[in-house]
Amino acid sequence: MLLGTGDAGKSTFLKQMKVIHKNGFSHLDFVHFQEVLRSNCLESMQALIRFCGDKIKFSGDLKKHKNSVLEATILSEDVASSVAALWEDEELKEVFDNNINNLQIPTSSPYYFENAVRFAYENYKPSEEDILRAKLKTTGISDTVFELWGTEFTLVDVGGQRAERRKWIHCFNDVTAIIYLTALDEYNMTLQEDITTNRLKESLDLFRDITGSQWFQDKPCVLFLNKKDIFEEKIKKHPLKEYYPEAEGDLEDYDRALEFIESLFKGAYAGKSQLYKYDTCALDTTNCETVFRSVRDAIVQQSMGGAGF
Repeated sequence: MLLGTGDAGKSTFLKQMKVIHKNGFSHLDFVHFQEVLRSNCLESMQALIRFCGDKIKFSGDLKKHKNSVLEATILSEDVASSVAALWEDEELKEVFDNNINNLQIPTSSPYYFENAVRFAYENYKPSEEDILRAKLKTTGISDTVFELWGTEFTLVDVGGQRAERRKWIHCFNDVTAIIYLTALDEYNMTLQEDITTNRLKESLDLFRDITGSQWFQDKPCVLFLNKKDIFEEKIKKHPLKEYYPEAEGDLEDYDRALEFIESLFKGAYAGKSQLYKYDTCALDTTNCETVFRSVRDAIVQQSMGGAGF
């Protein structure tokens, strides 16, 4: 099972498994994500503009572009041009950079804005990278079945938002292992459902509850510390020390910062089986393939051991 809080990267990882082990995406996937990406782009820019409020004085052409985007319901070519023009404004980018923890928009938003014009083309066909970056809230339960080196795997993805978690109970039977994803960059962000709760704290609490539960305590557990690329850049602008003053050492150094986050999850782990840890980037196909091969070996080896082999 793929578990974790919302926006940790579970669905992106599942997409990678389709790319690596199931010959990529179908025609229907491309058609579906065409509209998803257009909506991601438009809604993200609308949210950013609203957040700016009085922080930026939109005037002249910039004001026209702002109104065009706010009034839009679809990402037409004209609206996309306005999105691109707004993203060229340095003040807007500064607001984005300084407030990403409060914006509640996808971390891939800059990618959407930079590709807005391309997204809006009538004959636009998403690339694999586009689809991997598309943000679509997972509701309910979905699974992906594939074979790797003679072993059949079924990866089950469930919604990570609080309202979705009660549906997980239907998946507890016959689970061989859990893969828990957490987003490293969320150390200074709050939940969409509850802006008073820190996302990393929520992830740690959920990790403790899951690994200590009667269903999962004896199952192999794989921890993916995801979005390492964003985390590495973010700690330079928003030092981890500001949010965890008790931490020791140079937390602007990636390895030390990663070690600190790992220690938090190690302390929260309540399982009885071995805990496997990997720092990952779900957008990096090569990284996902390498990591999952290691996961496969660990899970199969432990499962065979538990079966008396």
